[in-house]
Amino acid sequence: MPDPIDPETLERACVLLAEHHNEGMPEELRDHYSAEAFKAYEIAPYDEWLIFSSPGGFTNQLYLVSDPMVYAMSGWESYEVTVAEARALKAAGATRRPPDPREDDDDDDEDDDEDDDAS
Repeated sequence: MPDPIDPETLERACVLLAEHHNEGMPEELRDHYSAEAFKAYEIAPYDEWLIFSSPGGFTNQLYLVSDPMVYAMSGWESYEVTVAEARALKAAGATRRPPDPREDDDDDDEDDDEDDDAS
């Protein structure tokens, strides 16, 4: 049986997740996500991390949280590889996983098509 999660650690992790989700939101939606909402997630300790997954596995998005790092990952990613990458980023001072350049917005492709039509 896993060790119980320290309430202060859990509270801080939920606050970090709320901040993560509210980043970049328009001003009127800035506090849309609350720390309390993340307490309903399935939460499991993994080494120095807490792993958050949506209740009932609604999405395939997981979050590794270890103050001050919030590391978003897909459910199919390997924990061993992901935790090693998250630790390295955290040691380097990062607080988020950098965006994957392979996941560019598809909107750019539409702009390229319009440019091609203009020639």
